[in-house]
Amino acid sequence: MAINTRDQLQTFKEFLRGNLLNVEHPLFDHALKWVRMFPGTLTERERHEIRELICTTFGITQDGLISALNEGVEVDAGGTLDPRTLEESLRSLVPRGGFFDRYLSYTEHSEAPLAYHLFCALVGIGVTVNRRVWFNMGYYRVFPNIGVILLGPSGIKKTSASNIVVEMLTKLELSKIYSEKLTPEQLVEAMKEHAQGLIYAPEMAVFLGRQRYMEGIVPLITRFMDCPDVWSSETIGRGKTTLTDLAISSLMCSTADWFINNTTEDVVGGGFIARNILVVQNDSPRNEPLPRPGDPSLREKLMFEIGAVHEIQGEIFFSKGALDAYIGWYKQHKQASKSVEHEILATYYQRKPDHAKRIAICLHLAEHGTLTLCESCFTGAVAILDWIEQFLPGLIRQMFKTASGHSADVVLQLIRASGGIIEHGELLRRMQHRLNGAELRAVLGSLKDSGVIGESTDRLIHCWYVIRRDE
Repeated sequence: MAINTRDQLQTFKEFLRGNLLNVEHPLFDHALKWVRMFPGTLTERERHEIRELICTTFGITQDGLISALNEGVEVDAGGTLDPRTLEESLRSLVPRGGFFDRYLSYTEHSEAPLAYHLFCALVGIGVTVNRRVWFNMGYYRVFPNIGVILLGPSGIKKTSASNIVVEMLTKLELSKIYSEKLTPEQLVEAMKEHAQGLIYAPEMAVFLGRQRYMEGIVPLITRFMDCPDVWSSETIGRGKTTLTDLAISSLMCSTADWFINNTTEDVVGGGFIARNILVVQNDSPRNEPLPRPGDPSLREKLMFEIGAVHEIQGEIFFSKGALDAYIGWYKQHKQASKSVEHEILATYYQRKPDHAKRIAICLHLAEHGTLTLCESCFTGAVAILDWIEQFLPGLIRQMFKTASGHSADVVLQLIRASGGIIEHGELLRRMQHRLNGAELRAVLGSLKDSGVIGESTDRLIHCWYVIRRDE
């Protein structure tokens, strides 16, 4: 029998060699059937050789062959909207023809995701206004200073996006920018003359540092972002220092890995994370091999508009329509926020109403320049926050996963990135930097047992696929 199967194998290989057909040819189905029915065993080298022969003979890729051999298997390749569709949905929320529309046009040839540019522009308006405009909330006031942390993989152009607005602010000289590594003492000293401005950290890992992330600088920034009227501190070396009329905005950039590994529950409990809007982006649809700079005349117009916003001053009020929309949304939000899946989301949702008001102020002042907040700017602010929140649950799950949980996520993402199905040898090769064979088998076994992935094995190909679930 062994000789017979070897003869069959040799005949099959000779049949394939020298033929140039395509997948529409009837012999393609016969070749696949022969592979599935072959009674013998194949070495890994023979499996590879036959896959190459079939692909060459019928003009098909390895991925195409895997799909053909697993025809009928319900594969889930992710089920999420692609980055371009997501970007278009966010752009549709931005008022047409106004400041933010022009800002996004100016930055359209930057490879950074549109979400980064939009939130950088919001920070720019907020820090320019600082305490000059406010909402009276009875026992406290809401100023439009915004804290934003841009999160994403290396190379997604977080710093490139943030530098655009920071360079505009630097040239305008309307706001002080604190961008060097600072101890708490240095920050307080720098704010003595003017306790307002922007804390800019193009690299959170450099600005805060692994050891300093949990030290006094984070609680201090957290307190300053609340914009107290008066803040006092007394130390042995410095004596008593008093700052008045504080208004600090914050713009920081970090990879998700660094942020996850350095954001402990103490930082979360201290309120620093909840005071910031986490702008998480994992991909960008933009492809600019040689990015063109924005139109200089448009840049000048944008800077002029930022300067004009700086001139507005006073208490801002809801219009009748905006007030009705806010009250209705607030009641629904309070109810919905009781059932969030994690404490971080719970603390964020507690502060979401104030985040919405800050963004609404920035939208309205830049678009309309009046102190009567319109309904469209408030509902637009909520819609923008809702859009960015769709990326938060995935980040939160990563923050509190075990090492094995992280490995399972990486494996699952890799299978999805391969179209929802991947050959075992290819998966092993691409994961060898992180997991050895035994560790990978354990992760795959766990995912399979939980019904997330399936396994398909035949004489030619051993592969794994993400199981599609009907909604």
